[in-house]
Formats: sequence, C-alpha cells, structure tokens
Amino acid sequence: MTAIWAENLLKLQELDLEIRNLKLRLIMIPKETAAVKDRIAAIEAEVKNARDARQTHERELKQNEAEAQGLADKIAKLEQQSALVKKNSEYQAMLASIAMLKDSISTLETRALELMDMIDADGAAIREAEQSAKTASAGLRDELEELQSLSADVQKRIGELDSGRGGLRNMVDSELLSRYEMILKKNAGIPLVRVEADKCGHCHLRLTPQTLNYARSGAISYCDNCMHIIYCD
Repeated sequence: MTAIWAENLLKLQELDLEIRNLKLRLIMIPKETAAVKDRIAAIEAEVKNARDARQTHERELKQNEAEAQGLADKIAKLEQQSALVKKNSEYQAMLASIAMLKDSISTLETRALELMDMIDADGAAIREAEQSAKTASAGLRDELEELQSLSADVQKRIGELDSGRGGLRNMVDSELLSRYEMILKKNAGIPLVRVEADKCGHCHLRLTPQTLNYARSGAISYCDNCMHIIYCD
C-alpha cells in the first residue's frame, strides 16, 4: 500500500509533469510557426520569381523593338543618301552598311520571336505558380491558425493547472516539498519514483538494504545514489 505522503506527492507530481510537458509544447510552437511562415514565403517567392522572369523578358523585348526601329531608321536614312551619291565606291559602301544593318535587324527579329515565346511560357508558369500557391498557402495559413489556437489552449490549460497547484502543495511536508521542487526545477527527470525490486526507479542502481527497508516501511526516503525521492507501493 502506498504511503499517504507518497500519494499526495504523486498527485502534485502528475500535475507538475503535465505543466512541464505543456510548457515544452509551448516552446515549440513559435519554432513551428516560423517554419510554416518560411514555407509560405518560399511559395510566394516562386510566384514573384515567375513574375520577375516575365518582366525581364518584356523589358528585353521592348529594348529589342526599340533597337530594331533605330536600325530601320538608319537604313531609311542611308537609302535616301544613296540616291544622292555619285561615286560608285561610296554607293557600294552604303549598300554594304545597309546589308549589315538588315542582318542585325534579322537577328533582333529572331530574338524577338524567342522572347515572345518566353513571355507566353512565363504567363503559363505564373498561372501555375499562382494556382499552386493558392492551394498550398491556404493549407499553411490554416496551420498557422491552428498553432495560434493551440498556443492559447496550452496557456489556458497551464493557468488552470497552476491555479490548482497550491492546494496540492499544502498537502506535502515542507521539507519534502523543498527537495521535490529542487529536483523538478533542475528538470532531472521525475522527482518521485517507485522502487523497482531493490533498485531506484530513476537511476536504476541498487539501494542499500537500510534504505530499501526504510522505503518499504512507508517512510519518506531518498535514493542513496541520485538522491531522488523513492517510495514503495
């Protein structure tokens, strides 16, 4: 039969261990929240990257068109000037310049077609990224709400347990309570442990016969090795 002092301390310990576990859970929530926010940011970055790619291609296409128009204007000017040239050598030089400019325009037109295809592909990529982001972000934002709700629930439960702790503390011997809370604050496992055969339930080392007999008598006892509180049931 478990001693009354051990029964009372076990009740307090059960409450304290629940508080400890809840506080550990509470510590993890901000980290989990940050991880979810990072995933949302990564998804939004994919959409931004797709949009940035299209803008880059659109700017290049605009520059391409302006450059092609500038070359076309030069060709028109050279053609007008060639009609006034009398020397054949100068005329041939102008024709060569016009041919080079036309080649450059042809290259620009080829690049323009490539850019148009890229812009079309960018549009498809943006739509796909936006759709994926919409679906994924919705789920992740639900996770954020759940974590916020969990945080509130955990804090509420800790408050409820704390409010009931005083009554349980009053049922425990002051010297025993001091030892118990010292071990608990060190987070050194479970302060009050059951004797398992002839060994401590915390460090699992053999107890001295005197300590074992003392614990079996129902008296407040401590492990000879780890100094945790021990009891027999």
